[in-house]
Amino acid sequence: MRRPSFFPLLLALFGASTALAQLPPLPKPGESQREANDQIEGTIFEYKGTPSSDLEKKDANKTLAGKFRIEGSAVLDVSPTFALPSKEEVKRLAGKVVEGKGIDLKLPAPPQQKRLGEFRKISGGKLRFDFNDKESLQGIMIIWKKKKTDDVYIGTFDEREGTKTVRKWDVEVRPIED
Repeated sequence: MRRPSFFPLLLALFGASTALAQLPPLPKPGESQREANDQIEGTIFEYKGTPSSDLEKKDANKTLAGKFRIEGSAVLDVSPTFALPSKEEVKRLAGKVVEGKGIDLKLPAPPQQKRLGEFRKISGGKLRFDFNDKESLQGIMIIWKKKKTDDVYIGTFDEREGTKTVRKWDVEVRPIED
C-alpha cells in the first residue's frame, strides 16, 4: 500500500508563507488605510477671509467664505448641481400623463461638480490656488501651514477682475471633511 506524500502539501504551505511575507502589514485598529502622501486630495476644505488692509476695511461688510474639494490638481465646488427641465417641458409631459399617454421621462444627468480652478505646490511648502470661476472665486490664493497646527492653513487671496487685483484678503483654510 502506498503512503500519501506530504511533499505537495509542504510545497503549498511554503509557497503561501513566502507570498504572505511579501504583503504589506495590516493596519492597526483605528488606523486609516490611506497612502502616506494622501493628506490633501479628496478632502473638503472650508475657507474664511477678512480684508487684509485698512484701505479695504471699507469692504468689511463683504465676506469671503466657502468650501472646495481637491482632486488631482483640480479645485472643485462641493455643491454639485444638475439641470432641471424647463416649465414648458414639465407642462408638456404633465399634459401627456393627464391624457393617459405613456411617456419616456428623461432623468437629469448625475450631479456635476463645477471646476473652480487648479492648485499646485510651490516652494517653501506653500500651495498656490488659481481660481477662475466668475460666480464664486476669481483670483490667486497662496496658503501655508499655520505654525503649531497640523491641519490649519493661513495665507492670502488676491481677488481679481480680469487681470486687475480688486481686493486682498487674509485667509484661513481648514479641512472639514475627508
